[in-house]
Amino acid sequence: MAKKAAPELFASSHWIIIMGIVAALVTSQWHQETLPTVALIAVLCLTVLKARLVILDFMSLRGSRPVLVAALLAWPVFFTSAVAIKAAAGL
Repeated sequence: MAKKAAPELFASSHWIIIMGIVAALVTSQWHQETLPTVALIAVLCLTVLKARLVILDFMSLRGSRPVLVAALLAWPVFFTSAVAIKAAAGL
């Protein structure tokens, strides 16, 4: 890791922590009830954004190998969309 990249990783780690805290606060609002679909979609969007930051910054793929980045991002998008579809269907 270059010294130039260290502040960027530090900032990315802060964003990941903040998004995790926000997701935890959103889900903690509904103790015994089912999580509303809007809140679930918000948490799933935060999950995809966190995965994007990890892939681009911590795997050092920002600005290089766009096909690999797209393939790596497809996994969290696929699973979060599967969860959203399952929640919308009420299964």
